[in-house]
Amino acid sequence: MKTPDRKPIVSWALYDWANSAFATTVMAGFFPIFFKQYWSQDVALTHSTFYLGVGNSVASLIIVILAPILGAMADTGGLRKRMLATFASLGVLATGSLYLVQVGMWPFAILLYAIAVVGFSGANTFYDSLLVIVSP
Repeated sequence: MKTPDRKPIVSWALYDWANSAFATTVMAGFFPIFFKQYWSQDVALTHSTFYLGVGNSVASLIIVILAPILGAMADTGGLRKRMLATFASLGVLATGSLYLVQVGMWPFAILLYAIAVVGFSGANTFYDSLLVIVSP
């Protein structure tokens, strides 16, 4: 029996760790707090909560539309790593760009957040497709 190559396994595990960090810190932790207390501080709480929900819903709808297409691409195998890098980069750039959003610019914050979520979710499609490569 051939010993599996450890590099893909370690790479997958490190991405899994980073992926979890985005979900717990940005999506669940910091973005909702920054959104209400900084970007939309002059907007009524009910309205800012609604806008955040709309942003999440739009991002989810985009992923629902893209998921079958991305899944088919992932199943073909040839573009897995390239598409993982593309969608992860999209998420990283959108998340990093939140630094540039000033007080009161909540529509821009929602737009960047939605783009980051699409990048995160799209990357997950290809990340999940790599599991068959790293599991024995």
